[in-house]
This record gives sequence, structure tokens and C-alpha cells, in this order.
Amino acid sequence: MNNQGLTYYLLFVIATILLSAFQYGYHNGALNTPQSVISKCQQTATVYQPDCIPMSDSKYSLVVAMLTAGGLVGALGCPHFSDRYGRRLTLFSTNLFLGIGSLLLTFATTPYVMMIGRFLAGVGAGMVTVIVPPYISECVPPSKRGLFGTFNQLSIVIGIMIAQIVGLMWSTLARWRYILAIGILLAILQSCLLPFCVDSPRYLASLPGGFNRAKQSLLRLRGTSIEEVEDEIIAWRREWANQVQDETLVDEHHHGGVIQSVDSGHEKVTSWKFLTSPFYRRPLLIILLLQLAQQLSGVNAVVFYSTSIMSSVFPELSGVITVCISIVNLIMTTVSAMLMDKVGRRSLFLTSSSLMALMAFLLGWSITNGYDKTSAFAIIGFIASFAIGLGPIPFLMIPEVVETHAVSVACSVGLAVNMISNFIVSAGFLSLQNTLGAQAFYVFSVALIALTTVAVFILPETKGRSAEDVIRSGYSIYSCSYEPINSFE
Repeated sequence: MNNQGLTYYLLFVIATILLSAFQYGYHNGALNTPQSVISKCQQTATVYQPDCIPMSDSKYSLVVAMLTAGGLVGALGCPHFSDRYGRRLTLFSTNLFLGIGSLLLTFATTPYVMMIGRFLAGVGAGMVTVIVPPYISECVPPSKRGLFGTFNQLSIVIGIMIAQIVGLMWSTLARWRYILAIGILLAILQSCLLPFCVDSPRYLASLPGGFNRAKQSLLRLRGTSIEEVEDEIIAWRREWANQVQDETLVDEHHHGGVIQSVDSGHEKVTSWKFLTSPFYRRPLLIILLLQLAQQLSGVNAVVFYSTSIMSSVFPELSGVITVCISIVNLIMTTVSAMLMDKVGRRSLFLTSSSLMALMAFLLGWSITNGYDKTSAFAIIGFIASFAIGLGPIPFLMIPEVVETHAVSVACSVGLAVNMISNFIVSAGFLSLQNTLGAQAFYVFSVALIALTTVAVFILPETKGRSAEDVIRSGYSIYSCSYEPINSFE
């Protein structure tokens, strides 16, 4: 099998990487369904394995929220490790946190042990969110980046859905710990498979003296001739050399004097440099736009509100409503994967955000006026619209707008913005709802309209373009061809 650089080995590597995204999704959904079983029963006399762990709703919410807290720590610490030790070893290390976290959750006897376990799992999950998108993007052929990049979000959605289905089956006093134990098995499985995977060829090529290692990695992934592989790596290095010239010119313009030379092209990019350097100002703005749009859309608030709305319309299906919503999310994310390399990221993002703005307005209006069936339609439309664009695109595009040696830092910054804005929306939604009622969804609609308007002017189309082409074009909205200004020797 070799269809445009696709090989069975490449598919194996991608599937192994995506196990991390699946784990992230699974941990996200694992504690939702069994909440009443875990926290509401009477404490038993069993010392080592109590049937449940009684706690208040606020304390249970804190346990759940520790995944986000740990995720922020993992995201901020990941770039240094990834740039120093590589994508594969970094991904391998996430299983240490995910596995130990799952172990503590499975055998927890107090809420505090659950919090620690959830926090450790969150550290691993945060690292996963930073490392998986660039690892995939740097392994697959450029023409397939959109398709395989969307698989990251698809795997997260599948993980959430499987956690919900398992939760429906095992949310009993005798079996709820089995739900959490699956996390241990997933971490062990991926740890066994990763040693058979190569590291990212683009990462290896960015290292001093890494040409031969990058060549061997790319040969296994592509299955093409040595000449084609060498030409691809040389093209990367030529583009990187051109980037260094561009960055030097930008720094000279803003700071005066020569800041760096072409030979220092792979100088470490720190979070501070990414946030403050004029060279990274445009990609930083794009990343902020993408991440803020995803969370300020109010998707988590809509999902939270959806169960009560859908239960009033379809009371006989109240037990499976969350699973049904996840199935809608899964179907539309699959559609997005098929469209990503045909329609393009920019078009899908603008379509997605525009439809979500409409559906958020419709949801607020229908709830205010008591139209239950219209509310149900608006929720399904909102989730479907999210899945085709704002779900997969924010992290898919990060490796497509920054160069290889800055990807980890860019993903880390993106995830930090994502989680902070998620926390603000989650913490403020109930107060907003208490003040405005269902009209709170109008706020999300207005935010989406504003962010979509900004995206029209600054969001580039990255379909079929390398990150280097996007950068050298000045982040032009549509694809342009640029000849390199010097050759790589």
C-alpha cells in the first residue's frame, strides 16, 4: 500500500499516537455518568475498598476540575521536554501520568486521593494536547495533514463517547471502579506500542546532525525512494534557513543590529520569546483567535445545559441523551475529516462559527419562549456545527502556522489560553444564567459573530501549504507561491 505517501507503517504510527487523544477523551468523560453512584451512597464498613466515596456536589466538581488544573501544568511543562527529548519520548512519558493517575482513581478511598489521581491524569492529558497535533502533522504527507489532523479531535470524541457508554453499563456500586481501571490498560497498551514507532522526521531533521536519522524515519513512514526522501528533507532545511533570514530582518527592524545568524536557526524558542517577538506576533494572534473562539462559543455550557433540555423533549431517552449528543459529535467530526483537505481550514472555520452563532441565538430565543423542540434542534445544530470546524481546527492549525522548532511552545500557549478561557466561561456561566436566564446564550452568539469577523481578515488558508510557505507569504489569506531567496547547501 502506498497511496500518496501512505503506508501501513505510517497508519500504525498514527493509530498509536491517536491512542493518547483517545485517552484524553476517555478521562474527560469517565466521571460524568457514575457521579451519583460514586458520591451519593452511604459509606460502607469496608476499609480498603469502600463501595463509594461520599462527597458533596461541590467537592465532586472539584475532583472533576482537577483534570483541567493538571492539564495546564502539563501543557506549560511539555515544550521544553518535547524539544529536548523528541515527540516520541514525550508521548511515552504521558502514559506515566495517565497510568498512575488512573491507578489512584481506581483504588481511591477518599476524595483527596481522587483529586490527586485526577490531577496527575490531567498533567498527562495536557501534555497529550500539546504533543499529538505536531507529531501527526510532522509525520504525514502535506496533502493529508488536514485529514489526519482531524483524527485527533475524532479520537477525543470517540474517547468521550466510549467513557459515556461504559458509564451507562458499569455505573453500579460493584463496577464503577472498572470504568476508571480502563485508563490503566490504555496507558499500558500505548506504552507497549510506542517503542515500535519512529520519532517525527521533521523534529529529527531540525537537530544538528539529524539528517540521517530523519532520512531513516521518513523512509519507513513514506515507503518512497531515498532520493525523494532526501529531497524532502533538504526542502525543509532550505525553508528553515529562509525563515531565519526573515526573522533576523524582523528583529533588526524592531530592535536594531543583528540579533542572530542563519547558523543559529534552531535557537530555542521560549514561551517568552513566542509571546514577545515581533516575528511571532501574527501566529500568536491567529492562535489566540482559534482558541478563544472554541471556548467563548459556549460549547461546554451548551453541552452542560443540553441534558435537561433534551430530557424535557424526550423523557423516555433521558438515560442515553449524552451518548446521543456524542454520536452527533462523532458523525460530524468524521464529516469534517473528509472535508478538511477539500474545502480547507479557513472555509470550515468560518462556516462552523457562523452556524454556531445562529444556533446559539436560536437556542436562547427558543428557551425564552418555551419552544422545546426548537431548543432540541438548536442544540443538535450547535454541536454539529462545532464538530465540523471549531472542534478540530484550533489545534490542527497550530503546526501549520509556526515553524517546527516553535510548534511545542505554540501548542503550549494555545492550550493555556484554551484552558483559562474554558475556566472563565465555566465559572461565569451560572452567574450569567442567573442574571439573564436563557438569554445568556445571546452573549455567546455575539462573541462568535465578533470572532468570526476578525477571522475573515486574519485567518489564512493552510490547506495544501507547508508552514514555511504560510509564514513566507506573510500569512496571506489564500495560497501564494514563493520562491526561496537562497539555496540550502
